Amino acid sequence: MEEFNRLHGSEGQVRVVEWRGDGFVAEFVGSFCVTCGFYDYFEDFALMVAERGVRVGVVDVEEFEGGARVAYRFLREGEELRFVPERVVLILE
Repeated sequence: MEEFNRLHGSEGQVRVVEWRGDGFVAEFVGSFCVTCGFYDYFEDFALMVAERGVRVGVVDVEEFEGGARVAYRFLREGEELRFVPERVVLILE
């Protein structure tokens, strides 16, 4: 978490708010870079965790004003998990 928070600064900060038997819930807050993609932060965090030897995948995202609570599940050997949001919002100008 410290590395993620250091790299993303005020743009986005993360903290673990709940530990579960098969994973954990992390809370992301911040202004977030609009062009980077909101959900990319969640995948970036999973990649940083994997670099430390623990593979996780996003299983649920609960958005709120100014952030999101993201549920991660520990992945088994050879298992891949890519989260796909249920809704897509297009902004046309």
